[in-house]
Amino acid sequence: MAIKLSTLAKLAKNELCSGTAFLILLKIELPGLEAEDNIHVVANTEDIYWCDQLYQAFPFQIGTVKEDGSGSIPSVELKVDNTTRDMEYWLNHGGGGVNAKVTLYVVLSTALDNPVPELQEVYSVTDATASEQWVTFSLGNSYPSQARRPWDTYKKNNCAFRYKGPECACTSDLEGCNHTLTDCRARGNSKRFGGFPGIDQGGLYG
Repeated sequence: MAIKLSTLAKLAKNELCSGTAFLILLKIELPGLEAEDNIHVVANTEDIYWCDQLYQAFPFQIGTVKEDGSGSIPSVELKVDNTTRDMEYWLNHGGGGVNAKVTLYVVLSTALDNPVPELQEVYSVTDATASEQWVTFSLGNSYPSQARRPWDTYKKNNCAFRYKGPECACTSDLEGCNHTLTDCRARGNSKRFGGFPGIDQGGLYG
């Protein structure tokens, strides 16, 4: 069942200078390891606590979302930093990582006391490889019932609203719009921008 962004999230999206940001959290549950050995990381400059759990600041990248047109939850590639070899160590102790469970959460930096994420996706690892720089997980879609998603794709720099439509409501005399934040600002309408500048990577499926 689809959900809508909370009121707080909508306010944060429109107040571009508010200091509010979306944080992307990962929980990685490796096969054969105890719950206390689960990996909890956040794409952030500092550690955070969410739901009484420490999420350590740790570099990772979420690749391009791939959809097969069947309406299923999309597959995605996840790269987690391996320069310290920490991830490779856990991979070796977790059966190579295949069939690990990866939960991705999106939460608001100013609402870490809210236990309900703005977005949640749950994946199964279908393949895992390690290099000197990255541990790369190929994520499948084995847990659709545990997903918590809005209808739309969240994009950093692209507005989904129709120019001068009811959601945009722009009153500028300029013709046309390329749906970027720059164009929105040029038309004095940035408070109604329909993208998500707080998201650090190239969009999140919802």
